[in-house]
Amino acid sequence: MKRHAFWVGAFALAAVAMIVAGILSVGRSDWFNRNHQAVVYFGGSVKGLYVGAPVTFRGVKIGEVTRIGVEVDRQTLATRIPVELSLSTTDALRIEDRHNPDAPLDLRELVKRGLRARLFIQSFVTGQMGVELDFRADTPATLQAASGRLPEIPTVQDKLDALIAQVQELPVADLMARMIRTLDTLDQTLQTTQRTLQSGSQDLRETAAQARETLATVSTVLTTLQGQTNQTLQSVQQLADASRHTVEGVQPELKATLERTRQAADSAQLAMNQLVEISAPGAPVRADLEAALADLAQTSRSLRSFADQLDRKPNVLLFGGDGQ
Repeated sequence: MKRHAFWVGAFALAAVAMIVAGILSVGRSDWFNRNHQAVVYFGGSVKGLYVGAPVTFRGVKIGEVTRIGVEVDRQTLATRIPVELSLSTTDALRIEDRHNPDAPLDLRELVKRGLRARLFIQSFVTGQMGVELDFRADTPATLQAASGRLPEIPTVQDKLDALIAQVQELPVADLMARMIRTLDTLDQTLQTTQRTLQSGSQDLRETAAQARETLATVSTVLTTLQGQTNQTLQSVQQLADASRHTVEGVQPELKATLERTRQAADSAQLAMNQLVEISAPGAPVRADLEAALADLAQTSRSLRSFADQLDRKPNVLLFGGDGQ
C-alpha cells in the first residue's frame, strides 16, 4: 500500500512540474505578446542588413527584422527590397491613448502622422545595419505597394545615406588588416628600439662617466689657468705703471728735444728757401755763378789745349812759341 502511494505521489509531482514548465514556456513565447507586423520597401542596397537585425525607435529596440526579400518587375526590371518587421508593443513600445487605453496599435494611422523608416549602421567595422523608426511629419509618405497584407512604413532619405553607402563600399576588413600589420610592425620597431637602448645604456653610462672626468680635468685646468692669468695681468699692470712713471720722468727732456728738433727743421727750411732763391732764374747770385762756371770751363779748355801741346812738343817750355 505504501509503495502504491509513493508512485501516486511521484506521478502527481511530475504532472505538476510539467504543468508549471508548460506555463512558463507559454509565458516566454509570443503567444501573449502583441506583436505587430509591418513591411518597409527599400529601393537601394541593404548590404549589412540581416534577419534578426534590430528595429529601433530613437535608439531603443522595439523589434527586429523577420524577413528580407527581393521583388523585380517583369516589364521594367525595377527592383525593390521588402523588409518585414516585427514590432512588440508589450516590451518597449507603448502607444498611450488617454481616451481609449485599450485601443490597438494602428500603424497606418501612425504612418499618416509621420512615422518613417530608414537604415542605420550598427558598426562601421562589421558593416552591420539595422532599421530605425521615427516621426518625420515634414517628409512625404511615398508608399511602394498600393495594397498588401502588411501595413507599409515609408522610407525616408537621410543626409548621411550617401556617406553610409560609401562606407559600406570601403574595404573595412582589408583596412583593419593593414592597420593591424602596421601596429605589429610598430610594436616590433618599439621592441627593437627598447633592446637597442638597453644594450646601449651601459655605453651611455660609461660615456657619461668619461665626460664627467673630462669636465673635472677641464675645470682644474681652467682654475690653474685663471690663477696664471691673474698673475700675468698683475705683471702687465705693474709694467704699465712703470712705463707711465718713466714717461712722466723723461717728459721734460722729450719736450726740450722736440723743441730743438723743431728749431733745426725751421733752420733747414730757411736754408732751403735761400737755396731756391739763389738758384732761381735771373737771380744775381745765379748769374755770377754761371759766369764763374763759364770762365772755369774756358780755363779748363785752355789747360787741356796746353796739355795737348805740351804732350806733342815737350820743349815748348824751353823754347817757347811753337817749339821750332
